[in-house]
Amino acid sequence: MRHQGPVPDHHLGHARGRVRAELSEPLSMRVRLGWLGWWVLVAACIWLPWHALYEGSGPFVRQLSRSLAWKSMAECLLLFGTVYGSLRLPRGGAWLAAVCAEVYARRHGIDITLVLLGAYLAGIHGLGRCCNRLLGLQAGNTLTLHLRHTLLGLLTWSAIIWLASFAGWGDLSSLRTLAIVVLGTALVVSAWRWHSTWELPERPGTHGGAMLLAAFVTVTLMLGAKAAASADSDALWYGLNADRMLFGKGNLFDAQGLIAHVHFYPKLAEALQAPFLGLGSASLVTGFSLICWLLLAMTVRELLGNLGVASRHAWLGALLCCAVPAVAASAVTPKGELLAAWLCAFGMLAGLKLKDDATSRGWLGIGVAAVVLAPLARLTVLPYAAAIFLFLMAFAFTRPNRRALRTDIAPVVLAMLTAGLVCLRTFEQTGVAFVSPDVLLDLQALIGWHLHDDIGRYVPTFRTPFPGGLIDSLFGPAAYIHQALFWMGNGWLPLLVAAIAIRGWRWMLKPVTVFLLIVGLSMYVLLYAYRYGNDGADGNYFIVPIVMLHMAVWVGIFGTSPAPFVSKPVTRGAMAIVAFCLFMVLTTANWMPGNRRLDARFDRTPFSELQALADARFRISGMGPLADALSHWPKGTRMLGDMPVLDGGYFPVRYESLATIGWSCPSLLADDTAIRALLRSHGIQLVALAHDETAGVDDRVRPVLDDLVRQGLATKLNVDGGPADLWLLDRAPISGSSR
Repeated sequence: MRHQGPVPDHHLGHARGRVRAELSEPLSMRVRLGWLGWWVLVAACIWLPWHALYEGSGPFVRQLSRSLAWKSMAECLLLFGTVYGSLRLPRGGAWLAAVCAEVYARRHGIDITLVLLGAYLAGIHGLGRCCNRLLGLQAGNTLTLHLRHTLLGLLTWSAIIWLASFAGWGDLSSLRTLAIVVLGTALVVSAWRWHSTWELPERPGTHGGAMLLAAFVTVTLMLGAKAAASADSDALWYGLNADRMLFGKGNLFDAQGLIAHVHFYPKLAEALQAPFLGLGSASLVTGFSLICWLLLAMTVRELLGNLGVASRHAWLGALLCCAVPAVAASAVTPKGELLAAWLCAFGMLAGLKLKDDATSRGWLGIGVAAVVLAPLARLTVLPYAAAIFLFLMAFAFTRPNRRALRTDIAPVVLAMLTAGLVCLRTFEQTGVAFVSPDVLLDLQALIGWHLHDDIGRYVPTFRTPFPGGLIDSLFGPAAYIHQALFWMGNGWLPLLVAAIAIRGWRWMLKPVTVFLLIVGLSMYVLLYAYRYGNDGADGNYFIVPIVMLHMAVWVGIFGTSPAPFVSKPVTRGAMAIVAFCLFMVLTTANWMPGNRRLDARFDRTPFSELQALADARFRISGMGPLADALSHWPKGTRMLGDMPVLDGGYFPVRYESLATIGWSCPSLLADDTAIRALLRSHGIQLVALAHDETAGVDDRVRPVLDDLVRQGLATKLNVDGGPADLWLLDRAPISGSSR
């Protein structure tokens, strides 16, 4: 064979190019088909819920037919665009972005709200930083440490509120004074002691960073504006009127003569709202939920960072988790779901810090304290808090550190003290430490604790069908209206498919990821294995697993730095999912299609919001004359009526719905004798019955009241305009008269 000389370099280059082209062509085709499938899946996960909710006979078709929805969306897009554009300017962009945000906030009257909420949060953070110093824990300016300071401050401030109430000094005016003195002093001391360590955050230098910051600013202001302009029935049932329903003229431990079970839930969140109660503001009270939403987003970002996700992708992942309607829409209600979710998320963060560095002091104690308090903010997180507690204990026992345990005692003691006082309040008024769920009531009965006969009980009756209910939860939430308002999302599904396609199954086998997936998917087990009072249950019951499931699949893709051809399509698809979720929140939360109507008013304040909401509601229901008559009575006047909570919640007295009593404690309305006993034993002074023949309790209560009038034990009052009949059972009003 004739010897062949060396192959020239240019021939070798051509050969390699041909081989690379032959190999890369099918690979490139597979990648393109894969991303086409990704976009089809994302589009399906958006279009199917859209079709169920906004088209045909969907529950929110009417929302989109009103111009308010589109005008509010245009206003939010304008805010986002101006803030983003300002941040991209080489100089003065941050100041211009702040001006744009202030114009939006001033028009909606929430700039004062945000300043007061910011001062409140800063005071809690300052108190926590002082406690951090006293405990000798690590100091620093990382976001994780600032979150720990905030939680330490919340633990301490909660303990102060409940101890003051237990001592008899917990009325609203005293708690406001206490907040100014304690939190104000802590803020001043913190500012003086650590002012040299303050650092202004840097302006984002990339398009992605500016877009994320603009998105968080826009969402925060949008949620604040919606809280100022709307309220749902739950908020009026026991949230926005907690000054009358929870405190009255006394404190947290004073019984108010109420019956419905919701008034005896653990009141950790409502106690933290106390400084803002009774000021006439909806956004200030609800704003505490907005604070918790931001704290949850920051904690999720730190969790993702600890799990290996790069900074920008971690912030986008946090936005994805917190934009799910069940999470974001909860920020415009004054309930404790988001506080409970943040406490659970922080417990998870503490577990990761303990896992990564067993010698780090304080994390075990602060993590246990967080999960102890979480169910006292919302009982629905009880199974998730228990799971996170076991997660913490697993690392505590596998990485023992005796030196750290001494520092861990103080946060746990504060949490146990607060928990004991919260449960003591419920026990004194109901005979049990927890009035819900049924499982806990049955367990307490084993030790001789029984719910009082005159306290309402939450009776779960509906079981979500399987597998049809699962498909509806993911793609057709209109089947269950409470899930439609607080939709649990389906964005995790395309991300899970993408993670498996890109990285296979191995990423699921890491212990932390396994835990996240188990807790996340457990919501579907609980959704179908447990009975609920509403069809399909409320989506906001499942905030913790929603967040953890989205975190798990996000880590599956971005836990290691993906190639640009992977990250760009995934992030764009995630942004499309976020945009749809936020559109749902804007157009459906609190049943309001948008925010406030467009106008040129810049003189709004938060202290007239509740009155404006009441006036708007009474124009629809015609209950204005009755509300005017009730305004002559003291706020502590005990009243029953057959009006819905959307009306009665705005009455300036301590109102409770007869319909609620009828289904939660039917024995109290069983017959004439039971109704008379109810009126007498609960100190009822006023009863109002609307001229509505469909009211379920009218035919039972009205004859009793007429009989009391004949006996001279009640007086029928005149109400101008006649929207309802009103009876006086006890005493005349202190000022004015409605006779």
